[in-house]
Amino acid sequence: MIARLRHKGDILRTYMINGWAVISHEDVKALLRDKRLSSEVLDSALMQRVIRSAAQGLVTPIIDYPNIINLNPPDHTRLRKLAAHSFTNRFIQSLAPKIHALVAELLDAVAGNDEIEVMEALARPLPAIVIAEMLGVPTGDRHYFEQWSADLIKYTEILNPDAIRGAVLGDLAMRAYLQELVDAKRTMPGQDLISALIEAEEDGDKLNIEELLSLCTILLVAGHETTTRLISNCLWLLLQHPDQLAEVRSNRALLKNAIEEALRLEPPVLALSRLVPQTFDYKGHTFKKGQLILLSIAGANRDPKVAQDPEAFNIHREAFEHFSFGHGIHLCLGMPLARLEAEVALNQLLDKFPDCSLAEQDLVWSNSAFFRGLEQLTVRTTLV
Repeated sequence: MIARLRHKGDILRTYMINGWAVISHEDVKALLRDKRLSSEVLDSALMQRVIRSAAQGLVTPIIDYPNIINLNPPDHTRLRKLAAHSFTNRFIQSLAPKIHALVAELLDAVAGNDEIEVMEALARPLPAIVIAEMLGVPTGDRHYFEQWSADLIKYTEILNPDAIRGAVLGDLAMRAYLQELVDAKRTMPGQDLISALIEAEEDGDKLNIEELLSLCTILLVAGHETTTRLISNCLWLLLQHPDQLAEVRSNRALLKNAIEEALRLEPPVLALSRLVPQTFDYKGHTFKKGQLILLSIAGANRDPKVAQDPEAFNIHREAFEHFSFGHGIHLCLGMPLARLEAEVALNQLLDKFPDCSLAEQDLVWSNSAFFRGLEQLTVRTTLV
Protein backbone atom coordinates (compact mmCIF):
# COMPACT_ATOMS: atom_id res chain seq x y z
CA MET A 1 0.00 0.00 0.00
CA ILE A 2 2.82 2.41 0.86
CA ALA A 3 4.41 1.79 -2.54
CA ARG A 4 1.14 2.83 -4.20
CA LEU A 5 0.82 5.93 -2.05
CA ARG A 6 4.39 6.94 -2.85
CA HIS A 7 3.38 7.53 -6.46
CA LYS A 8 1.07 10.29 -5.21
CA GLY A 9 3.78 12.09 -3.26
CA ASP A 10 5.82 12.05 -0.07
CA ILE A 11 3.40 14.23 1.92
CA LEU A 12 -0.28 13.34 1.56
CA ARG A 13 -3.45 14.92 2.92
CA THR A 14 -5.58 12.50 4.93
CA TYR A 15 -9.03 13.47 6.18
CA MET A 16 -9.39 10.33 8.31
CA ILE A 17 -7.22 11.93 11.01
CA ASN A 18 -7.74 15.55 9.99
CA GLY A 19 -4.14 15.92 8.95
CA TRP A 20 -1.29 14.56 6.87
CA ALA A 21 0.64 11.35 6.21
CA VAL A 22 4.38 11.59 5.57
CA ILE A 23 6.12 8.60 3.99
CA SER A 24 9.62 9.60 2.80
CA HIS A 25 12.80 8.89 4.76
CA GLU A 26 14.01 12.49 4.45
CA ASP A 27 10.77 14.06 5.63
CA VAL A 28 10.07 11.59 8.45
CA LYS A 29 13.57 12.19 9.80
CA ALA A 30 13.24 15.97 9.51
CA LEU A 31 9.80 16.13 11.11
CA LEU A 32 10.73 13.84 13.99
CA ARG A 33 13.26 16.54 14.90
CA ASP A 34 11.11 19.56 13.99
CA LYS A 35 10.36 21.62 17.10
CA ARG A 36 7.29 23.10 15.44
CA LEU A 37 5.54 19.75 15.90
CA SER A 38 4.32 18.55 19.28
CA SER A 39 4.48 15.06 20.77
CA GLU A 40 1.47 15.94 22.91
CA VAL A 41 -0.94 14.43 20.39
CA LEU A 42 -3.51 13.76 23.09
CA ASP A 43 -4.11 17.51 23.22
CA SER A 44 -5.81 17.06 19.85
CA ALA A 45 -9.52 17.86 20.08
CA LEU A 46 -10.24 14.73 18.04
CA MET A 47 -8.25 12.44 20.36
CA GLN A 48 -9.71 14.05 23.48
CA ARG A 49 -13.24 13.63 22.21
CA VAL A 50 -12.81 10.01 21.13
CA ILE A 51 -11.01 8.77 24.24
CA ARG A 52 -13.05 10.73 26.81
CA SER A 53 -16.28 9.55 25.22
CA ALA A 54 -15.20 5.91 25.26
CA ALA A 55 -14.01 6.17 28.87
CA GLN A 56 -17.53 7.16 29.96
CA GLY A 57 -16.45 9.38 32.83
CA LEU A 58 -13.59 7.22 34.13
CA VAL A 59 -10.24 8.74 34.98
CA THR A 60 -8.24 8.34 31.77
CA PRO A 61 -4.54 7.90 32.64
CA ILE A 62 -3.24 8.30 29.10
CA ILE A 63 -4.70 11.83 29.03
CA ASP A 64 -4.77 12.78 32.70
CA TYR A 65 -1.24 11.55 33.46
CA PRO A 66 0.80 12.02 30.24
CA ASN A 67 3.74 9.68 29.74
CA ILE A 68 7.23 10.38 28.46
CA ILE A 69 6.29 9.50 24.87
CA ASN A 70 3.54 12.11 24.74
CA LEU A 71 5.41 15.03 26.29
CA ASN A 72 7.50 17.88 24.86
CA PRO A 73 10.57 19.53 26.40
CA PRO A 74 11.14 20.63 29.08
CA ASP A 75 8.83 18.04 30.69
CA HIS A 76 10.09 15.28 28.41
CA THR A 77 13.73 16.24 29.01
CA ARG A 78 13.27 16.16 32.77
CA LEU A 79 11.56 12.75 32.82
CA ARG A 80 14.00 11.21 30.37
CA LYS A 81 16.99 12.32 32.45
CA LEU A 82 15.45 10.81 35.57
CA ALA A 83 14.57 7.55 33.79
CA ALA A 84 18.02 7.31 32.20
CA HIS A 85 19.60 7.12 35.68
CA SER A 86 18.00 3.70 36.07
CA PHE A 87 17.77 2.49 32.47
CA THR A 88 21.50 2.19 31.90
CA ASN A 89 23.31 -0.17 29.55
CA ARG A 90 24.89 -1.81 32.59
CA PHE A 91 21.43 -2.52 33.99
CA ILE A 92 20.21 -3.93 30.65
CA GLN A 93 23.25 -6.21 30.32
CA SER A 94 22.73 -7.41 33.88
CA LEU A 95 19.42 -8.87 32.71
CA ALA A 96 21.08 -11.10 30.09
CA PRO A 97 21.50 -14.21 32.31
CA LYS A 98 17.87 -13.99 33.39
CA ILE A 99 16.67 -13.57 29.79
CA HIS A 100 18.73 -16.61 28.73
CA ALA A 101 17.16 -18.64 31.55
CA LEU A 102 13.62 -17.47 30.75
CA VAL A 103 13.96 -18.32 27.04
CA ALA A 104 15.32 -21.77 27.92
CA GLU A 105 12.41 -22.32 30.29
CA LEU A 106 9.82 -21.30 27.71
CA LEU A 107 11.36 -23.45 24.95
CA ASP A 108 11.79 -26.46 27.25
CA ALA A 109 8.03 -26.31 27.87
CA VAL A 110 7.34 -27.06 24.17
CA ALA A 111 10.28 -29.40 23.50
CA GLY A 112 9.17 -32.63 21.85
CA ASN A 113 6.28 -31.04 19.95
CA ASP A 114 6.28 -31.49 16.17
CA GLU A 115 4.86 -27.99 15.83
CA ILE A 116 4.95 -24.96 18.11
CA GLU A 117 2.99 -21.72 17.98
CA VAL A 118 5.82 -19.26 18.53
CA MET A 119 3.69 -16.32 19.59
CA GLU A 120 2.05 -18.23 22.42
CA ALA A 121 5.11 -20.22 23.42
CA LEU A 122 7.78 -17.51 23.30
CA ALA A 123 7.23 -14.15 21.61
CA ARG A 124 4.31 -12.95 23.76
CA PRO A 125 5.22 -14.21 27.24
CA LEU A 126 8.96 -13.42 27.16
CA PRO A 127 8.83 -9.58 27.06
CA ALA A 128 6.02 -9.43 29.62
CA ILE A 129 7.96 -11.66 32.02
CA VAL A 130 11.17 -9.67 31.48
CA ILE A 131 9.40 -6.39 32.22
CA ALA A 132 7.76 -7.86 35.31
CA GLU A 133 11.16 -9.09 36.47
CA MET A 134 12.71 -5.66 35.83
CA LEU A 135 10.04 -3.99 37.93
CA GLY A 136 10.49 -6.43 40.79
CA VAL A 137 7.07 -8.07 40.42
CA PRO A 138 6.59 -11.32 42.39
CA THR A 139 6.78 -14.42 40.16
CA GLY A 140 3.18 -15.36 40.86
CA ASP A 141 1.92 -12.04 39.47
CA ARG A 142 3.85 -12.01 36.19
CA HIS A 143 0.90 -13.29 34.15
CA TYR A 144 -1.05 -10.07 34.79
CA PHE A 145 1.40 -8.10 32.67
CA GLU A 146 0.73 -9.96 29.44
CA GLN A 147 -3.00 -9.24 29.82
CA TRP A 148 -2.44 -5.59 30.71
CA SER A 149 -0.22 -5.17 27.68
CA ALA A 150 -2.99 -6.60 25.47
CA ASP A 151 -5.44 -4.17 27.10
CA LEU A 152 -3.27 -1.06 26.82
CA ILE A 153 -2.49 -1.54 23.14
CA LYS A 154 -6.20 -1.07 22.45
CA TYR A 155 -5.73 2.69 22.96
CA THR A 156 -4.64 2.73 19.30
CA GLU A 157 -8.06 1.49 18.12
CA ILE A 158 -9.51 4.98 18.01
CA LEU A 159 -12.52 3.89 15.94
CA ASN A 160 -13.54 1.24 18.49
CA PRO A 161 -15.02 2.74 21.72
CA ASP A 162 -15.27 -0.67 23.42
CA ALA A 163 -11.57 -1.31 22.81
CA ILE A 164 -10.60 2.09 24.18
CA ARG A 165 -12.73 1.57 27.30
CA GLY A 166 -11.01 -1.81 27.75
CA ALA A 167 -7.66 -0.03 27.51
CA VAL A 168 -8.72 2.50 30.17
CA LEU A 169 -9.86 -0.27 32.52
CA GLY A 170 -6.63 -2.20 32.01
CA ASP A 171 -4.61 0.97 32.55
CA LEU A 172 -6.38 1.71 35.83
CA ALA A 173 -5.98 -1.88 37.05
CA MET A 174 -2.26 -1.86 36.30
CA ARG A 175 -1.73 1.50 37.99
CA ALA A 176 -3.56 0.28 41.11
CA TYR A 177 -1.31 -2.79 41.23
CA LEU A 178 1.84 -0.73 40.66
CA GLN A 179 0.81 1.78 43.33
CA GLU A 180 0.80 -1.03 45.91
CA LEU A 181 4.13 -2.31 44.60
CA VAL A 182 5.70 1.16 44.81
CA ASP A 183 4.47 1.55 48.39
CA ALA A 184 6.08 -1.79 49.25
CA LYS A 185 9.37 -0.85 47.53
CA ARG A 186 9.55 2.41 49.45
CA THR A 187 9.62 0.37 52.65
CA MET A 188 11.76 -2.50 51.36
CA PRO A 189 13.68 -1.48 48.21
CA GLY A 190 15.33 -4.13 46.07
CA GLN A 191 17.62 -4.45 43.05
CA ASP A 192 14.85 -3.61 40.59
CA LEU A 193 13.75 -0.79 38.32
CA ILE A 194 10.94 0.53 40.54
CA SER A 195 13.32 0.84 43.49
CA ALA A 196 15.84 2.59 41.25
CA LEU A 197 13.21 4.98 39.89
CA ILE A 198 12.09 5.84 43.43
CA GLU A 199 15.69 6.79 44.25
CA ALA A 200 16.45 8.51 40.91
CA GLU A 201 17.35 12.16 41.33
CA GLU A 202 18.57 14.95 39.03
CA ASP A 203 19.56 18.32 40.49
CA GLY A 204 17.40 17.68 43.54
CA ASP A 205 14.40 16.66 41.40
CA LYS A 206 12.64 13.31 41.79
CA LEU A 207 9.73 11.55 40.12
CA ASN A 208 6.32 12.03 41.70
CA ILE A 209 4.05 9.01 42.01
CA GLU A 210 2.02 9.67 38.86
CA GLU A 211 5.19 10.13 36.79
CA LEU A 212 6.65 6.92 38.19
CA LEU A 213 3.48 4.95 37.42
CA SER A 214 3.29 6.39 33.91
CA LEU A 215 6.92 5.41 33.22
CA CYS A 216 6.27 1.84 34.34
CA THR A 217 3.11 1.67 32.23
CA ILE A 218 4.75 2.93 29.05
CA LEU A 219 7.63 0.53 29.65
CA LEU A 220 5.16 -2.34 29.48
CA VAL A 221 3.37 -1.10 26.36
CA ALA A 222 6.48 -0.09 24.42
CA GLY A 223 8.66 -2.93 25.66
CA HIS A 224 6.18 -5.77 25.30
CA GLU A 225 4.35 -5.14 22.05
CA THR A 226 7.38 -4.10 20.02
CA THR A 227 9.63 -6.91 21.24
CA THR A 228 6.94 -9.54 20.70
CA ARG A 229 6.54 -8.42 17.10
CA LEU A 230 10.27 -8.04 16.52
CA ILE A 231 10.89 -11.67 17.51
CA SER A 232 8.06 -13.07 15.41
CA ASN A 233 8.59 -10.78 12.40
CA CYS A 234 12.30 -11.62 12.24
CA LEU A 235 11.68 -15.36 12.56
CA TRP A 236 8.97 -15.25 9.88
CA LEU A 237 11.26 -13.39 7.47
CA LEU A 238 14.08 -15.88 8.03
CA LEU A 239 11.73 -18.83 7.51
CA GLN A 240 10.50 -17.18 4.30
CA HIS A 241 14.12 -17.03 3.07
CA PRO A 242 15.67 -20.46 3.76
CA ASP A 243 18.97 -19.57 2.09
CA GLN A 244 19.48 -16.62 4.44
CA LEU A 245 18.27 -18.69 7.40
CA ALA A 246 20.94 -21.27 6.56
CA GLU A 247 23.57 -18.53 6.60
CA VAL A 248 22.42 -17.35 10.01
CA ARG A 249 22.43 -20.90 11.34
CA SER A 250 26.04 -21.40 10.28
CA ASN A 251 27.22 -17.90 11.22
CA ARG A 252 25.35 -16.52 14.22
CA ALA A 253 27.13 -13.17 13.88
CA LEU A 254 24.69 -12.56 11.02
CA LEU A 255 21.73 -12.70 13.40
CA LYS A 256 22.31 -9.09 14.46
CA ASN A 257 22.11 -8.09 10.77
CA ALA A 258 18.92 -10.13 10.37
CA ILE A 259 17.32 -8.39 13.35
CA GLU A 260 18.16 -4.93 11.97
CA GLU A 261 16.87 -5.89 8.53
CA ALA A 262 13.65 -7.22 10.08
CA LEU A 263 13.27 -3.95 11.97
CA ARG A 264 13.69 -2.05 8.70
CA LEU A 265 11.41 -4.17 6.52
CA GLU A 266 8.69 -5.10 9.04
CA PRO A 267 8.88 -2.46 11.80
CA PRO A 268 6.78 -3.39 14.85
CA VAL A 269 5.63 0.25 15.05
CA LEU A 270 4.27 1.39 11.70
CA ALA A 271 3.92 5.10 12.41
CA LEU A 272 4.32 7.87 14.96
CA SER A 273 1.96 10.81 15.26
CA ARG A 274 2.57 14.47 15.99
CA LEU A 275 0.28 17.46 16.61
CA VAL A 276 0.52 20.86 14.90
CA PRO A 277 0.28 23.46 17.72
CA GLN A 278 0.61 26.45 15.39
CA THR A 279 0.11 26.70 11.63
CA PHE A 280 3.30 26.53 9.54
CA ASP A 281 4.39 25.72 6.00
CA TYR A 282 6.56 22.74 5.10
CA LYS A 283 7.74 22.10 1.55
CA GLY A 284 4.78 23.82 -0.02
CA HIS A 285 2.19 22.28 2.32
CA THR A 286 0.36 24.16 5.06
CA PHE A 287 0.16 22.24 8.32
CA LYS A 288 -2.70 23.89 10.18
CA LYS A 289 -3.10 24.31 13.93
CA GLY A 290 -4.81 21.28 15.45
CA GLN A 291 -4.01 18.89 12.61
CA LEU A 292 -2.32 15.54 13.19
CA ILE A 293 0.76 14.46 11.26
CA LEU A 294 1.23 10.72 10.76
CA LEU A 295 4.91 9.93 10.24
CA SER A 296 5.19 6.57 8.50
CA ILE A 297 8.08 4.51 9.89
CA ALA A 298 7.30 1.76 7.40
CA GLY A 299 7.33 4.26 4.53
CA ALA A 300 10.62 5.83 5.59
CA ASN A 301 12.29 2.45 6.08
CA ARG A 302 11.29 1.30 2.60
CA ASP A 303 12.03 4.53 0.77
CA PRO A 304 13.68 3.59 -2.57
CA LYS A 305 15.56 6.90 -2.58
CA VAL A 306 17.72 5.68 0.31
CA ALA A 307 17.36 1.88 0.31
CA GLN A 308 18.36 -0.26 -2.65
CA ASP A 309 15.70 -2.88 -3.49
CA PRO A 310 13.73 -1.76 -0.40
CA GLU A 311 11.05 -4.47 -0.55
CA ALA A 312 13.62 -7.29 -0.31
CA PHE A 313 14.82 -8.95 2.89
CA ASN A 314 18.62 -8.91 2.82
CA ILE A 315 20.72 -9.79 5.86
CA HIS A 316 23.79 -8.47 4.03
CA ARG A 317 22.35 -5.01 3.52
CA GLU A 318 24.78 -2.23 4.35
CA ALA A 319 24.06 -0.28 7.54
CA PHE A 320 20.77 1.57 7.10
CA GLU A 321 19.29 4.31 9.25
CA HIS A 322 15.86 2.92 10.06
CA PHE A 323 13.44 4.64 12.41
CA SER A 324 11.88 1.57 14.02
CA PHE A 325 12.94 2.79 17.47
CA GLY A 326 12.07 6.41 16.69
CA HIS A 327 14.52 9.24 16.15
CA GLY A 328 15.69 12.40 17.89
CA ILE A 329 14.79 13.17 21.49
CA HIS A 330 12.20 10.37 21.60
CA LEU A 331 14.60 7.61 20.56
CA CYS A 332 13.45 4.55 22.50
CA LEU A 333 15.17 4.10 25.87
CA GLY A 334 14.44 0.36 25.73
CA MET A 335 16.09 -0.17 22.34
CA PRO A 336 19.06 -2.19 23.74
CA LEU A 337 16.69 -4.41 25.72
CA ALA A 338 14.50 -5.22 22.69
CA ARG A 339 17.56 -6.15 20.63
CA LEU A 340 18.95 -8.28 23.48
CA GLU A 341 15.69 -10.19 23.96
CA ALA A 342 15.28 -10.82 20.23
CA GLU A 343 18.86 -12.04 19.83
CA VAL A 344 18.69 -14.38 22.82
CA ALA A 345 15.26 -15.74 21.83
CA LEU A 346 16.15 -16.40 18.19
CA ASN A 347 19.58 -17.86 18.98
CA GLN A 348 18.15 -20.34 21.45
CA LEU A 349 15.23 -21.23 19.18
CA LEU A 350 17.63 -22.05 16.33
CA ASP A 351 19.83 -24.02 18.73
CA LYS A 352 16.96 -26.08 20.13
CA PHE A 353 15.15 -26.58 16.82
CA PRO A 354 17.89 -26.54 14.14
CA ASP A 355 15.54 -27.98 11.51
CA CYS A 356 12.59 -25.66 12.16
CA SER A 357 10.56 -24.54 9.17
CA LEU A 358 7.33 -22.69 8.46
CA ALA A 359 4.28 -24.89 8.99
CA GLU A 360 1.29 -24.76 6.67
CA GLN A 361 -1.07 -22.10 7.97
CA ASP A 362 -3.18 -19.11 7.07
CA LEU A 363 -1.14 -16.18 8.30
CA VAL A 364 -3.13 -13.40 9.95
CA TRP A 365 -1.52 -9.99 10.45
CA SER A 366 -2.74 -7.55 13.08
CA ASN A 367 -5.26 -5.01 11.84
CA SER A 368 -3.80 -2.16 13.91
CA ALA A 369 -3.01 1.10 12.16
CA PHE A 370 0.09 1.51 14.33
CA PHE A 371 1.51 -1.98 14.98
CA ARG A 372 2.64 -4.61 12.52
CA GLY A 373 2.91 -8.28 13.39
CA LEU A 374 1.47 -11.75 13.07
CA GLU A 375 -1.31 -12.89 15.37
CA GLN A 376 0.07 -16.45 15.21
CA LEU A 377 3.17 -18.11 13.81
CA THR A 378 3.39 -21.91 13.77
CA VAL A 379 6.66 -23.63 12.95
CA ARG A 380 7.57 -27.27 12.43
CA THR A 381 10.40 -28.31 14.72
CA THR A 382 11.58 -31.27 12.63
CA LEU A 383 12.20 -31.98 8.96
CA VAL A 384 9.10 -33.06 7.03
